[in-house]
Amino acid sequence: MSFAQRRWDGNKHWQEFSVDVSEARAMALNLLGQDEPADIYISQHAFHGRRLIAHLAALGACYVDIDYMTQAAWAGRSPSVVLGAIQIELEDEGLPQPSYVLNSGRGLLLVWLHELLPRRALPRWNRVQQRLAEALKSFGADKRALDAARVFRLVGSVNSKAEWERRKVSMIWCQGSPEMPTRYLFDTLADEVLRFTRCELVLLRNERAKRRAAHQDTHIAPARVLTAGTYWGTVLDDLQRLRAHRCPEGALPAGQRDAWLFCAATAMSWLAPEAVMRREIAALADEAAGWTERHTRERLGAVIRRAQDAAAGKKIIFQGRDVDCRYRMRSGTIVDWLQIEPAEQKAAGLRVLIGEDRSRELAAERARKSRHTRGAAAREEQQAARLRMGHAALYLAASEGMGVSDLAARFGCSAGQISKAMREARQDAG
Repeated sequence: MSFAQRRWDGNKHWQEFSVDVSEARAMALNLLGQDEPADIYISQHAFHGRRLIAHLAALGACYVDIDYMTQAAWAGRSPSVVLGAIQIELEDEGLPQPSYVLNSGRGLLLVWLHELLPRRALPRWNRVQQRLAEALKSFGADKRALDAARVFRLVGSVNSKAEWERRKVSMIWCQGSPEMPTRYLFDTLADEVLRFTRCELVLLRNERAKRRAAHQDTHIAPARVLTAGTYWGTVLDDLQRLRAHRCPEGALPAGQRDAWLFCAATAMSWLAPEAVMRREIAALADEAAGWTERHTRERLGAVIRRAQDAAAGKKIIFQGRDVDCRYRMRSGTIVDWLQIEPAEQKAAGLRVLIGEDRSRELAAERARKSRHTRGAAAREEQQAARLRMGHAALYLAASEGMGVSDLAARFGCSAGQISKAMREARQDAG
């Protein structure tokens, strides 16, 4: 996890560092133990190294930063009054209440905890973020603070910009206990937040209940459906795997940088909010090629401008219809651009940037795993049914004196099958 602190000594200095998740609590307590624990920040998610969306390891919460001091209707109100109005608004919108709320000194931070999610969940997570912020825009929801790489003030730290009596960052409301706030299942949270009608939500829940009752959720592998967001998320994962495979030391050699970074920047333009996209692309270019920000703007400016136009709602005409103006690249085009050979596709563990032969191999592997899963489930069901039959046969043998042949005729199976069932039932009972 990432920590940061802004120190004021004539000029403001931003210091940032990362620690292993297991050490995060100890680091937080150490920072709070300073004489003046001012302006300390912590990431809400975990990263592989630097605090970048490209390095995102796990998502653990949705959040909205409320700058209510910027809104004439709420400026000067107490945090508790603003929070009460927000909770009424969430109720009216049919949205779930947050897990907890922090008073950050000059605003509120609303947090909805959920289970840890991999980066491939980022597109849907982004949609939940945008919907929550849209619902709370009248309270000053900061749409620039919705990205997954955001940091917020640490509880117990001091906001040096706040009024004296509000300087300390604290939890002012919690659903559950402060030690263990309510944690949502993300699918449930997303279903409640995203724009379904109440009727659609009821139908969706009923359908899921039917699937769970029929054990279909565990016996049937999910379909592989790639939306634009999940496709580009997988592309970026593959590009990072390819770079690690080709250049374990990290930086790409001359001759490979431009094409790889154009593809990576295009992927990032579909994943990162416009407010932080330039920073993310610049950090990726520095890491992969050692480019300066100026060099990055010169080489990747077209990708950035297209993404900014898309954020402003601009469209382009493609095959007679209006479409998003961000760049698109087919996986086959990227494979050709980067000259990814079949052996390299397999060695690097790529999932989307692959040729037809490798795609067929992966499909066959998925089919084998699915058959194995269904077969294992079927064997467990057969064993359970045989055990039930064995217990029933032992009861009939003891109460009515029925022999093996009589029991076999009674249950419609062979004598060998009924003997095996009775033997397993004795072992289960004893």
